[in-house]
Amino acid sequence: MGAWRIGSRTVHPIGIGTWGMGGDRLPDDEIYADYRSDDREIEAIRAAVALGQNHIDTAQLYGAGHTEEIVGEAIAGLEREELFIATKVWRSHSLRHAVPRAAEESLRKLRIDAIDLLYVHAPWEAIPMEEYIAGLDDAVDAGLARAIAVSNFSADQLLDAIRLSRHPIAANQVRYSLLHHGQVDARMRQVCAEHGVTIVAYRPVERRLLADQTTSPVVLDAAAEVGCTPAQLAIAWVINRPGVVAIPKASSREHLEENIAAMRVQIPEGVRAKLDALGRGAGAE
Repeated sequence: MGAWRIGSRTVHPIGIGTWGMGGDRLPDDEIYADYRSDDREIEAIRAAVALGQNHIDTAQLYGAGHTEEIVGEAIAGLEREELFIATKVWRSHSLRHAVPRAAEESLRKLRIDAIDLLYVHAPWEAIPMEEYIAGLDDAVDAGLARAIAVSNFSADQLLDAIRLSRHPIAANQVRYSLLHHGQVDARMRQVCAEHGVTIVAYRPVERRLLADQTTSPVVLDAAAEVGCTPAQLAIAWVINRPGVVAIPKASSREHLEENIAAMRVQIPEGVRAKLDALGRGAGAE
């Protein structure tokens, strides 16, 4: 494994995912803010940075906006240029004129001067792609963001975004794990490789379903053969791919150290072949 990059920046291959910090989703899909665990979540982010992780991923949607505030508090006083801060614009602000306004609000909550990577959260059917791609470009031109990206895009949608954008598309964030990897097929990998787009994998351990909760005999047997935990196996399977980084969430030092240790896991080709056959479906959130 070599250096992992997003655009012009070198990033830790295991980023800091923040979905579920500072809020979550109700059964009716309404997103809510939750302030009860702020101290623990702030400490988790700071501990991750202390362990060498520099890529923090969040979004306007998360915690109804509160997650960005948690990240802002966590990184206050840290060396800014050593961090790579990414956030996403939600559908509510995906018209061209609204994207820079959303970026300004995210900057206020994050307490930074520029977003390192600004995503559109998904390809919205009701909003022309020209709108939010132009809005992302405008955010870069205004100095609000240093690079732009897309999330949950298919290969065809990614190509459309590349064609429309005045600035390079640095990443495509997609659900990518042992259980869900159909979207990252040979064509997606080819498009990303040809255009310098990094694949940022969310839910690499499927919210613990590939960690301590796993019951998959294939995963358990492979982890035992390789000599690692199921979570480490799942993360290593993702970041061993060229041009791919992962953003698992971890809210305890134990899980942080477990995740980071995945960098040392080497998966033999025979074991990888068995793991590759596990999941062919694609999901998005």
